[in-house]
Amino acid sequence: MKFNLTRYSRTFAFSCMTLFTITIPTALAGEVEDFVAKLKIHYKNIPPVKVFSITQHYLQASPFDAWDYQAPNRWSASKVTEFDLEKHHYYENVIHHVTGGKRFDEVHFQNDKENFRYERNGIPLGKRVLKQSMNSFERYKSLYMMNIDFLAVKPLLEEKNVAATIELHQDKLSGKTTLTHKVADSKSMGYVFNDSPLRLVSIENTSRRRISFYDDYQTTNGLTFARSIVKYYDGETTPRFIKRIDRFDILEEIQATKLQVPKGFGPVIPESDRTLVSKEIAPNLYLVTDASTWRNSLFKVNGNEIMVFGGAVSVKFAEESIALINEQFPNKKITSVYVTHPHSDHINGLPAYAKRGIVIYADAYSIAAIKAYPYFANEIETFKFQTIEHNQMIDGVRFYVLENTHSKRESFVHFKGSGIIYQADFLEVAFDNTIAKIIPNYTKTFINFVRSEKLKFSRIVGHHLNNNISVEVMNKTYDANIM
Repeated sequence: MKFNLTRYSRTFAFSCMTLFTITIPTALAGEVEDFVAKLKIHYKNIPPVKVFSITQHYLQASPFDAWDYQAPNRWSASKVTEFDLEKHHYYENVIHHVTGGKRFDEVHFQNDKENFRYERNGIPLGKRVLKQSMNSFERYKSLYMMNIDFLAVKPLLEEKNVAATIELHQDKLSGKTTLTHKVADSKSMGYVFNDSPLRLVSIENTSRRRISFYDDYQTTNGLTFARSIVKYYDGETTPRFIKRIDRFDILEEIQATKLQVPKGFGPVIPESDRTLVSKEIAPNLYLVTDASTWRNSLFKVNGNEIMVFGGAVSVKFAEESIALINEQFPNKKITSVYVTHPHSDHINGLPAYAKRGIVIYADAYSIAAIKAYPYFANEIETFKFQTIEHNQMIDGVRFYVLENTHSKRESFVHFKGSGIIYQADFLEVAFDNTIAKIIPNYTKTFINFVRSEKLKFSRIVGHHLNNNISVEVMNKTYDANIM
């Protein structure tokens, strides 16, 4: 995939400046209506689209889900998505090749009555099926309508009160026209068009701070559309997504078999079954989980103090975990929380601990990353840290910090007296112990280390999904195909 990112950065800056200049009307209502009429003529030959398929591949970057937040890598994905706009059905198969060799091969769909997700590689769901909200159709539809330029402009073309809701700014020097479409009291969409030839250049969602750029227009089967879409989020100056549309097809219908769970998959994990519970799994060592085991954490009682193992995916989840622990031990105090590595889904909940003065245990690299996390900028001064070192013992718990291909530094802990290991992403095994067809190479790094250190254990608690991985399952996973 070849993209000129310098050109997109220039376009990004131009678009932002253009939208900034249109805070007051710069054209008469008649001029706005004339330009919208011109757009309708331009798009009039697009056939009615009721059922369609998009095939795309893309590169995605997220610094705090990358190997090194200071030099974030991109991971690739390929995706086939089908939508039925009348029946509100959809089908999607997406294959992610994530940092370090992890492979997700997910399918999710919505029919008249159900919305399900399953995974074909075995990580993270195994054979289990996740039940999802029936609101997913509208959410996914809005995302994918933005990927095809002639669908993305439909709200603009279908606006009935053009004079009152749309403002126009023309820049004759650049040959571009910007339309600002007010769609709600606090929400507007900015559309930038090239005047000659008339083509969509970008769309900015001002309330969500997202800008999409469209380029490389090609005609296939009578349809002309942009094959390249580059997306910026949250004011970032480097793109979050670099997408390539390989195919766009108008369909008669979505095949019925795609809207069913294949044989051999199950049981279904209820979407709403997320109530946290606490269970003692060794003396003074407790597991916090829910019926779906979507996220697992531990806490250890040391006299009047409690140490939590596992950062939370969100502040809400962290608050729920803290409340559960405080309810169970009202006379004891949570004094520390341990973070394995600085990926966003392991640190997002830290403000809930920081505001209580709870110390964050992490290796030096992870602490530096947490301090650099943009979402903590306004409160990072309240965070308290304690650096952990490789092979360090604290309150009877041994910490190990490893170099690996998933995160520049990632650690795990060994409770020697209990025969338990707690780790996050090194070893991901589905709850039903399905062995993945392809496992990432950092899983092999972890298992080799456990073996070389001769760590004795009977149970590995994984932060994701399986909180009772046996030695036998670990060994079987090691023998699976390695990326």
